[in-house]
Amino acid sequence: MVNFEKIYQRVASKVIQRCHGAIKITKHGKIIEVYDTKRHIWSHGLAGLIIKEECRNANLKEWEFANVRNYVIQELLGKSKN
Repeated sequence: MVNFEKIYQRVASKVIQRCHGAIKITKHGKIIEVYDTKRHIWSHGLAGLIIKEECRNANLKEWEFANVRNYVIQELLGKSKN
């Protein structure tokens, strides 16, 4: 049996690496902006697109995208507390 939590964590870490960790979030865990390394600007709508693209690369279903998003937020909030 596949452990989906590990898959979600792996995809979330790919999202963070792709953005070089440059993701702005609120204290309550809402993603505000993400840094677009190709255009060298902060973008409001790019986070969702990057998450969708990485999830599709990992062959995840659309209903699993929210799980990956939660892991991205948990990872970033965990790093900010350390």
